[in-house]
Amino acid sequence: MSKKINKTDIVALVDDLLSDAITCGASDVHFEPTNEGLTIKFRLDGTLKTIEILPSIVKDNVIARLKVLGGLLTYRNDLPQEGRIKGHETSHTQGKVTDKRLAVFPTIHGQRAVVRIFYENAGLTELKQLGFSDYIFSAVSEISDQNQGVLLLTGPAGSGKSTTLAALLRNILRNHPGKSIIALEDPVERNIHGVTQIEISAHSEMTFPIALRSLLRQDPQVLMVGEIRDAETASIAIEAGLTGHLLMSTMHSGTPAGAILRLLEMGIEPYQVTSSVSAVMNQRLVRKLCPKCKKEDKASGIFEAVGCDNCFNTGFNGRVLICEMVQLDGQLRKAILEKADMETLQNILNNRGHMNLAQDARRLITEGITTPNEVQAVIGDF
Repeated sequence: MSKKINKTDIVALVDDLLSDAITCGASDVHFEPTNEGLTIKFRLDGTLKTIEILPSIVKDNVIARLKVLGGLLTYRNDLPQEGRIKGHETSHTQGKVTDKRLAVFPTIHGQRAVVRIFYENAGLTELKQLGFSDYIFSAVSEISDQNQGVLLLTGPAGSGKSTTLAALLRNILRNHPGKSIIALEDPVERNIHGVTQIEISAHSEMTFPIALRSLLRQDPQVLMVGEIRDAETASIAIEAGLTGHLLMSTMHSGTPAGAILRLLEMGIEPYQVTSSVSAVMNQRLVRKLCPKCKKEDKASGIFEAVGCDNCFNTGFNGRVLICEMVQLDGQLRKAILEKADMETLQNILNNRGHMNLAQDARRLITEGITTPNEVQAVIGDF
């Protein structure tokens, strides 16, 4: 993409950058202003890669073009704005992209923009395609067959929680056709035929608590809530799980024990947690070794990243799930009722042979799917 750029090239330049990002399968495109110009980065398999540095003379025009595409106010450069971009799919990527979200933010060097790209990945629509261990696949399938209870997914942003929830909903639709399923999302990232999907906007009067409380009177059997963010939403979600609904949602927490304690800190009574929560799943995504260039170390038997044209010389191509699941048993329920602290809950899990993220990751290392360094970069020392 290195070429002499003038202002008349801006439209074509932005179009080319977005099209190239989609062709590469980038999840995000960063437009970062600096003293030197505008740095363009693609997030490929969770890692940012610098693609090009544009000259300073064009950086304002590039951001202005993005704002036009996203339907934002081009004359306001002093406040954050968010919008949606349509188009830019090529003949090779048509139908793969479900949405593109634009976020613009002012900095001391100019406006910074990020375009998040959502894909409909045909290889990640079913539970069996996500890479769960046999134990977790069996357990989560059993929970999805239940008529009531709460399943919580935890993990940082970008850890695949929305993909897992969508696969769970499809699993329920396939195994229980005719069930009334409603999803509250912010935003709706992928359309699921057979599910009533409702988008919650940050600027709308219809918040998660208002919508969820009203939907309980719409005779749903399965509810999916994009995220439990506050005490009011948590209270209604737990109530739903206690009154004949299967509810699935996400929480930002680093561990299953942390998610349970967060519910208690939100004011949920311990007996309500033990009576409603079926399980907590904690997940991360690690990069998969490129199958075309990975190399086995003969001494250790562990595969290493090499790099080739197929993987943009990163040595990795795609990502895979590592996951741990905690189901509430008698000992854990007793500890929750006694309002045990984080250390006590974690010790209970460790003493009962709980398979944690590190143990699940070792399975993938042994199978030659990822590397120890990649796992360490995601979950730390293990």
